[in-house]
Amino acid sequence: MMPLQITAYLQVGVISDEHLPIDALMYYLVHRDALKEQDVTRSGRSSREGHPPPSQKIAMPLAKHDRGQPNWYFAASFAQWDNPVATGTDHWTKRFDQRHSDLVDFGNRRGRVITEQAQYKSYHMPVFYRHALRVRWYVVGDQDRSRYLLRFARNLGKKASQGYGAVLRWDVDPWHADWSVYDDDGRLMRAIPDPNGTMYGIRPSYWLSENQIRCKLP
Repeated sequence: MMPLQITAYLQVGVISDEHLPIDALMYYLVHRDALKEQDVTRSGRSSREGHPPPSQKIAMPLAKHDRGQPNWYFAASFAQWDNPVATGTDHWTKRFDQRHSDLVDFGNRRGRVITEQAQYKSYHMPVFYRHALRVRWYVVGDQDRSRYLLRFARNLGKKASQGYGAVLRWDVDPWHADWSVYDDDGRLMRAIPDPNGTMYGIRPSYWLSENQIRCKLP
């Protein structure tokens, strides 16, 4: 394990908050690499056969702070967006084309497609994105393992299937010091436990309530 600077060169904007934790991405990548393609069900197999091993047995390529404590967290900073940074709003739209209503099975009855509610409801939903030419993170981890895993991260954030968050390339380089929590100027780089802070995730998966505590945020 060594101090590293991880850099993503972006092609388009990323739908995420400004923090965009790199350990969350690593958490996904190590599970994808370890578990490979999984069949949820397959005839002739028992319900327990082929179940993935417990998550804690899949090693992350990152060191831990406060190891053994309830509120431990990975040695990984939040995103550092290189200026200039652009923010904006886009929309994704779902709308049923009434010209194809003859394809809907109404069960031998006359019917019409209702787009105000239920299955065919129309949507025009806003999404908020951030964009910069580069995003950097600082971690203490395994350089070779991190470089291998990040080859498979082609997008960051939400709506990757629609092209958002496309990454042109990754760099994983040695860094002169551990900036995973504080940089050389004492600037906070990630969420850390603070009883007077804001509710936020301390480690992946960040959306799990069991991983959310009072935190001091950058």
